[in-house]
Amino acid sequence: MSDPEEPPVYTGRVRVTNPLTSAPAHVRRSVHQEIDESTAIGEIYMRSLIRSQLRAALTVTLTLVLSIGALPLVFLSFDAVTEFHVLGVPAPWLILGVAVYPGLFLLGWVYIRQAERAERDFTALVEPDGP
Repeated sequence: MSDPEEPPVYTGRVRVTNPLTSAPAHVRRSVHQEIDESTAIGEIYMRSLIRSQLRAALTVTLTLVLSIGALPLVFLSFDAVTEFHVLGVPAPWLILGVAVYPGLFLLGWVYIRQAERAERDFTALVEPDGP
């Protein structure tokens, strides 16, 4: 038997648990592991990426519909536009044949920038050390 006056010997850290619980210890995983293993958290990360890309696509599509898609309504509503000629060419032809393409190019450029930014942010989240 040990002497009651003697100090206890420190043997290291001890985990005290309730024997009635069977919950496993928390395992820390990286975002990359969460996605690869298709866990609930990994699914949330993937849905977040897809949602941000969908938001960019819907924004560009809505802009396209409201701007270029509305041109036929403008042509029907305003006779001055359809009667106006530049060098003998009707204005609607110039608008649809020439002026629309820089707008399409700009919308494509905006969409690509938004999608790449979402992917960059997602990559920074998944690989915090980064390239």
